[in-house]
Amino acid sequence: MFCVECGKDGPTVEGLCPSCFRKRNPLVHPPESIDAVVCVDCQRLESGGGWVRVEVETAIPMLLRERVPTDPRAGRVTFTHVSRAEDAKNFGLSVKAAARISDIEIVESFRTRLRVQQGLCPTCNRRRSNYYEGILQVRAVDRPLTGGERIRLVAFVQEAIARRSAKGEEVFVSKVEEVRGGADVYLSSNRVARTVARELADAFRGTVGSSPKLFGQKDGKDLYRVTYVVRIPRGTPSGGRDPGTP
Repeated sequence: MFCVECGKDGPTVEGLCPSCFRKRNPLVHPPESIDAVVCVDCQRLESGGGWVRVEVETAIPMLLRERVPTDPRAGRVTFTHVSRAEDAKNFGLSVKAAARISDIEIVESFRTRLRVQQGLCPTCNRRRSNYYEGILQVRAVDRPLTGGERIRLVAFVQEAIARRSAKGEEVFVSKVEEVRGGADVYLSSNRVARTVARELADAFRGTVGSSPKLFGQKDGKDLYRVTYVVRIPRGTPSGGRDPGTP
């Protein structure tokens, strides 16, 4: 076999020797710059799969895979790089891309710039706007909560939300309001508000009631904000237990 471009004898791919094939078929089409958006509140970085908690330097290989167009005939393209900080928001990248197309191993080098920009992830944007879907009202049966009871019950809810957030759930406490007889805790998720209300009632031997209210539509479906009322009997908060406690 011989190359139809240069006439060289030897193995060919699509009629071209490895050298001519690489000239005609660049492995990558690198952009002049790549943007990385970092949330100003939680410091997570935006990626194709969502917002991830990772340092910008660590995320560079992922960003190269997501943002640099490659030849669709190539197998898995791997990137190695050396970065140089130009300032706090710009990094010069010297990159090598490697892959195989048919029996030809291709390695190409290029330069690009990584630009770090500030933004807000959807969760922090909702938190800033005090977004909520559910309200968890903590009350006592036939009496107002004492100050100590209110503090402990609200802390239980906040800790339950903090545990879920630490595991990666997009949930947060929007605000806490002290009201006559108890407190109202505004939560970003109806589903989590329902679960935590049940956990609170189980831990302090209380009861749960709920009341939905239509507040909009999305994709043709009604959206509801639900108020959950947890009522605690007298004397239980001082002896309440965590739901995870044996």
